[in-house]
Amino acid sequence: MLSFDITSKKNSTKVRAGILRTSCGEIQTPELAIVATDAQLRSLPNDVLKELPSRYFIVNTYHTYTKEIIPKIETAGGIHSYMQIPGRIIATDSGGFQVFSLGFGRKHNIGKLVQENIVNFNKSSMSSLGLTRRSTLKHFVMDSRSGSGMTRFKFDDSDNPIKITEKGVEFELDGKPNVLNPEISMDLQHTIGADIMMAFDECTSPLNSYEYTKKSMERTHRWLDRSIEAHQSFEEKQALFGIVQGGEYQDLREESARIVGSKEVPGFGIGGSFGDFHEALSTTVSWVTAILPPEKPRHLLGIGKIRDIFSAVQEGVDLFDCVIPTREARHRMLYTKKGRLYLRKLKHLDEPIEKNCACRACVEGVTMSQLWRWFLAHDLRASTYTTLHNIQFYADLMREIRESIENNTFSQRREYYYRYY
Repeated sequence: MLSFDITSKKNSTKVRAGILRTSCGEIQTPELAIVATDAQLRSLPNDVLKELPSRYFIVNTYHTYTKEIIPKIETAGGIHSYMQIPGRIIATDSGGFQVFSLGFGRKHNIGKLVQENIVNFNKSSMSSLGLTRRSTLKHFVMDSRSGSGMTRFKFDDSDNPIKITEKGVEFELDGKPNVLNPEISMDLQHTIGADIMMAFDECTSPLNSYEYTKKSMERTHRWLDRSIEAHQSFEEKQALFGIVQGGEYQDLREESARIVGSKEVPGFGIGGSFGDFHEALSTTVSWVTAILPPEKPRHLLGIGKIRDIFSAVQEGVDLFDCVIPTREARHRMLYTKKGRLYLRKLKHLDEPIEKNCACRACVEGVTMSQLWRWFLAHDLRASTYTTLHNIQFYADLMREIRESIENNTFSQRREYYYRYY
């Protein structure tokens, strides 16, 4: 069973800190889950995971399913034993993000946020979206119902690379047809055995139309009912979170928050696309958290940029997950209290990454130049040490956020990090 207690709330705001408990352990919130896509972290052997400062992890159901890792997890006695991290809280996603990434995300060549309004199609803006002038008129239609009230160009909703019906989602795997639906997703997540699992949903593209987003959201609500039904016999073992969708549209987000919030589930995910700008994320989240039951935890799915974390915490979000700490470490990007460091620019510097950092790299005095030489030599120590550092940075960041909420200094902590990120 999952329980959630709010331990501190900033007056006249939605900002809050809490403790989330399951039978496997507890975490203080706000907290960011480290993404272990294949039930492991690249660059880190599983026997190192228990030494990490992180208390929260999330595993990808789709990838563990398609790569046939789930039978190994089952043989090991569940995900905590497989990853060798007893006492940590582990979540699984539902496969819903892959409905986006393999579908319209792939077609539109885009993530959850459009970085700029698409109004004037200059060569640069089209290139960033994978477009040519010849393809523009074919793939874009006018849509004036965005949350910003601005007229914008949007992709049409035709030719999804995967097939989505009421029954579920059909996709190809090794040239053979395969299916994911609420019942299959629940069964896979039950077998993995995580503490928290997500209802099956469709994450829409920021370039889907209002009509498509509404239709998808309504189907996601029906899939939630099927997920809840398929989960009934596991309610005491694993916590099922319902997921709010609705894209960037205020009326849809509010409708989804009301419907999902009315269900007998112990927590909620906030998923889908969030509009054009990072600033839109805060507005979209605010519509949702104003309606969701305040006594239950909220997990903002797939979001982990530092400004986005502060913005979402300000709107009452408790949990996050993102690949940034580990992925960017493998790409020679380091996070510090004074901003991101591009290792290439510091390759001649014989200094540790950061003073007063508790990660193994900084404690052992590994220098920037040493890391650069290891990367050039394809020495695994390079990505191991950078990954350990970035995970430590994010653990420290979330701890500082929690402490600032307790000390009523959240605004000051936010402004400090906004200077560098």
